[in-house]
Amino acid sequence: MTRHLIKIYKSLFKRPYNNVSAYLNKRGGKRKCNICGNNFKEFIKYHGGNKRIPEFRKRLDLVDSDRDNFGCPYCYSFDRERHLFLYFDKLNMWEKLSNSRILHFAPEKNLHQKIEGLKPKKYVMADYVPKSDKIEMLDATNISYADNSFDFIICNHVLEHIPDYKRAMHEIYRVLASNGVAILQTPYSKVLSSNFEDENLNTEEQRLFFYGEKDHYRIFSEFEFFEDLKNEGFSLDIVKHTSVFSKDVSFYYGVNRKEDLIRVIKNT
Repeated sequence: MTRHLIKIYKSLFKRPYNNVSAYLNKRGGKRKCNICGNNFKEFIKYHGGNKRIPEFRKRLDLVDSDRDNFGCPYCYSFDRERHLFLYFDKLNMWEKLSNSRILHFAPEKNLHQKIEGLKPKKYVMADYVPKSDKIEMLDATNISYADNSFDFIICNHVLEHIPDYKRAMHEIYRVLASNGVAILQTPYSKVLSSNFEDENLNTEEQRLFFYGEKDHYRIFSEFEFFEDLKNEGFSLDIVKHTSVFSKDVSFYYGVNRKEDLIRVIKNT
């Protein structure tokens, strides 16, 4: 999913009229990428930005990517990746990663390079359809590792792509060590009392319209998602964006201030 998104907006710069726009954008200074450190006028929009989101999805009060502030024009980092960097910086989580056994699903380019540089005890990059020899083919619903194999798991906007997400939660819990931490970001609605999904919404066109992407299987309800995590045995240690960052931070670095850090702990 990550590589697919990067390919989409990176390809925009191949168009002549966009090259001019891109050059002028880089001359600005209102925004900054906290990963590469470059300043520019505005982030790259994703699929036309927030105005292209169907009205019914807007009314669901979704916590998702900020489509108006999606991509960095320099390093192509996207908002969800930048947000994790901000959280990890603020909460001093890099030090924990450097001493951990890490499982990283759908590894983001900048994030996995940062983690590799920390020289962790063990670092497994995993994807259902890996595009690199460095990434292990791994099914999140059937993880081929023993119980308690990892101290830290990163699963950033992956669960919405998995039909049997509860099985994936179970597997993540199983391979996570006692007192281990998992980061489980996913889009969700603050309005819905239960997940919005239906087996008859099974075409790419339907999924794109109702769920937001062709390969999404639902819109999570915040309430049901958190209850499922607790029922699996996780303790929730949610970090509110507004409790650690100012409104200026979300604007400057192009991240969604509604997206909290979904940090869960295996307390067994």
